[in-house]
Amino acid sequence: MLEYVEASEIIEVAGLPVALRAVHVKERLPDAVQRIADAFYKGGLHVPPGPEQPQLASGAVMLTAVDIFKRLTYTAILQPQPDKTTVLYLGEANHMLRREPVAAGDFAPLPPGAQQVLRVGGESSRTMAFHVALSGSEVDAWYARALSQHGWRRVEEEAGLYTRSGEELRVVHEPGEGGLRAVVLVYRAAQAAVAKPASP
Repeated sequence: MLEYVEASEIIEVAGLPVALRAVHVKERLPDAVQRIADAFYKGGLHVPPGPEQPQLASGAVMLTAVDIFKRLTYTAILQPQPDKTTVLYLGEANHMLRREPVAAGDFAPLPPGAQQVLRVGGESSRTMAFHVALSGSEVDAWYARALSQHGWRRVEEEAGLYTRSGEELRVVHEPGEGGLRAVVLVYRAAQAAVAKPASP
């Protein structure tokens, strides 16, 4: 292991509380995938066969296992690095604590026809990801109009970045499957002001 980072907060993904950590290892991708699979099997977890493993991360391999008794899922996203090492993003989700995501709490509007909406919430940032039948220029134009109506101002120097009184909203998109556009919205609130010590 070269590096290890554990998230300091539990995030919510599609209504599921998820604990995250990242690990950078010396192993090449195939060896790291095999090591994770072996660990899942050794732990008595159910590992769906290859064709049933969802592959949602671009340029990476995803492997998920299930503890059917505790209703926990363990997901590893393994991303190969140019130096032939591998970065692993490890998540543990507790399905017993799942709740329905609340669309009314969205931090930004969704274009008509948005599909496969995924909401991820944490203390410091929130994310929404979805697919929509629009071109890249149409996504940009739609959000330029929609966000300006809610007081957001586009930052000229950086594409897809909007600000509003100490808040930041980033719109990122790329071609998706089936002719759809994959869009990700990332919202961050300004850091709370540091309180000054009281005078003696």
